[in-house]
Amino acid sequence: MKAFPAEFDSLLTERAHALLKTPSAAGAMQAPGKTPIAVFANVMARSRAAACVKLLDRAMRGALRRMRTPIPRETITGMRENYAELLPKTMRVQTADLNSRRSRAAAAAERIGLLRLMSSQSLRKLAETVTGLSLAPNPDRQVILYEPGDYSGPHNDHHPEEPCARDGYVDVHIYFSTPAVKNQLLVYEERGCLTEAVDVSTPSGLAVYRLPFWHYTTPLLAKGTSQRAANRWVLLSSYDIDR
Repeated sequence: MKAFPAEFDSLLTERAHALLKTPSAAGAMQAPGKTPIAVFANVMARSRAAACVKLLDRAMRGALRRMRTPIPRETITGMRENYAELLPKTMRVQTADLNSRRSRAAAAAERIGLLRLMSSQSLRKLAETVTGLSLAPNPDRQVILYEPGDYSGPHNDHHPEEPCARDGYVDVHIYFSTPAVKNQLLVYEERGCLTEAVDVSTPSGLAVYRLPFWHYTTPLLAKGTSQRAANRWVLLSSYDIDR
């Protein structure tokens, strides 16, 4: 594969294409009282997913920056009351923002058709089908790479200072894992408790979130000694709700 296709749905298997159009998929996020998230595993053929990983490795890895936000020591040393601890968002990943066309990462994404794929009409329509919402075009786009030990700590993705996002928005994650990945879980809240978990280390997958709600990803684990070969790529398109 030299470039990504223009439309996301052309990457899907026929089974996944049909599944994502069924009433059960469309209602997955709309049940009263349920956390508005839907995750679909193995939506592409393994060979197609592997080709996507090779393309991302070749074109995007050099444009990523390491983001490391450790737990501040003062979350312990600054405490003055029992059980008053507060944990800010912590993480360790590699990432690139693709929203500035002048950036090195966006230029690399443009060359391989990634910007076009992540803004494709079929991806937005799929998200609208799953959420039951009308979504604005031209999403924000980001690429994330998890390597062994990388994670994103508990956070809610609420943006009260941003008029378009303060009342909710929709994230779509397209993800790929190499065969050397043993496990990585997405943990999220259900009725106020962090009790739900889904494995997001399948060879390919799709996750649709209506944010904000509390969630985190566990550290990526590699199989045996396959540390360098264990990677999970996430392509993130973030849509405003068309109100």
